Amino acid sequence: MRVLSLDRGWLLLLAGCSLVPSGRMPAVAGAEPSGGGTWQPGWLEIHHIDAGQASSTLIVGPTGRSMLVDAGEADWEADDGALIVGPYIKNVLGSSHLDTVLVSHFHLDHTGYPGHGGLWHLFNLQGFTVGKFLHRDFSRYLGENGGTLARWRGYLAGEGGTALHPEIAKLGDGQIDLGPGVSVRVVAVDGNGRLSAQGLAGDPAPPSENDYSVAFVLRFGLLDYFSGGDLSGETLVSDFGYSYHDIEYVAAPLAKDVDVYRVSHHGSDHSSSPTFLAELWPRVDIIEVGDGNPDGHPHQAAVDRLAATGALYLTERGNPDTNLRGGRVVGHVVLRTTDGIDYWVADDHHVAADPPRVDADGDGYFQEADPDDTSPLAVPAPRGGTDPAHQASH
Repeated sequence: MRVLSLDRGWLLLLAGCSLVPSGRMPAVAGAEPSGGGTWQPGWLEIHHIDAGQASSTLIVGPTGRSMLVDAGEADWEADDGALIVGPYIKNVLGSSHLDTVLVSHFHLDHTGYPGHGGLWHLFNLQGFTVGKFLHRDFSRYLGENGGTLARWRGYLAGEGGTALHPEIAKLGDGQIDLGPGVSVRVVAVDGNGRLSAQGLAGDPAPPSENDYSVAFVLRFGLLDYFSGGDLSGETLVSDFGYSYHDIEYVAAPLAKDVDVYRVSHHGSDHSSSPTFLAELWPRVDIIEVGDGNPDGHPHQAAVDRLAATGALYLTERGNPDTNLRGGRVVGHVVLRTTDGIDYWVADDHHVAADPPRVDADGDGYFQEADPDDTSPLAVPAPRGGTDPAHQASH
C-alpha cells in the first residue's frame, strides 16, 4: 500500500481509494466515494493545487459537478504543471471529465501554452473532456496581446473550439452550474467596461492581461468564496512595457463580504488593495505561489494587509524574504464543507457567517471601505487614480 500526503491531517490510501480523516473534520454518514475518487457526495471541496509557479484550482460541488479554474505552467515549453494537475483531478473525481473549465486570463502560469503543457496537455494528452470552456472576450479586448493569448486564440478558433465548447464569460449568475445549493456569480471580466475595447495603435503601455481577469464569488450556505485570477488593484505603468489598472475598485461592491479570498496575483502588491480588502474583509486568505518566485511573490505589503483580515495559507513559501505574519505553507490547500457553515482549510476549523456590515448611504461600499458613509457622492478613490489613455468612455 502506497501512502501519499494530500494535505495536513488527511491521508490518501490508494488501496481502495478511501479517505481517512486524522483531525476534527466529520465524516459523511453513509457516503461513498463517487466514481472511485476521494470526493464524497455532500461535500463542497475547493482544491488549490500546489503546482509550483502555476495556478490551478479544482472545485467540486456537493452533487459532484466540477469546475477547474486555470492550469498553467512556469515556462512555455513546460508540462510540469499539467503532470501534477491532471493526476490530482483524476484522483479527486475518479474520472477525466470536467463540467466547466474557467480560464481567469491568458497568461502562461494560468493556461500553459497550446502544443506543450497546461490546459492543452490535459485535453490532448491526458484525455480530459469538458462540458463548457469559459474565457474572457479576447476578440474585443486585446490588452497586451501576448504570445500566450495569440496561441490560445488560434487554438480555440480551430480544433479546440470543437472539443472544448468555448463560451465568453459574462457578468452575473447562470453560466456556471455546480449543483443545487451552490451559486456562482461573475463579478469581473474584461475590466468591467472600464477599459477601451481593442488596442490603441502604437500604445507604449497597453493594459496588462491581468486587468481582464475573470473574477467570481461562489456561495454555499453562508460560505462566500472569491477568486479573481490576477485581478489588478493599482493603476500604474509597469517596468515590463504594459500598464495595470485598479479593476478591484469596480469589482469590490459586486463581490461584497466574503469568508474566503483566493488571493489575486499570487500575493502581488499590485493586487489586494486596501479598499478591496476593506470591502471583502475575508476571514481566510489563500495564496497559490511557487518557491523561488521570479517576481518576489508574495510581496510584504500585500501579506501585511492580508494578515490584518484573517488566517493565511500558502501552497508554497514563495519569496523567502517575506515575513508571512503567521501564515502556513501547506502544499495543496483544500477547503471542505458539507453545510456551508462549518468548513475546514488544511484541517483548521472555521465558521462561515454573514456578519452585519453597514452601507448607510447605499453607494455599494461598506463603511470600512467608504471615506464618508453618509454621502453616496463620497466613494473610495481608485488606487493610483485613473489612466485616461485606456479609460472606456461612458
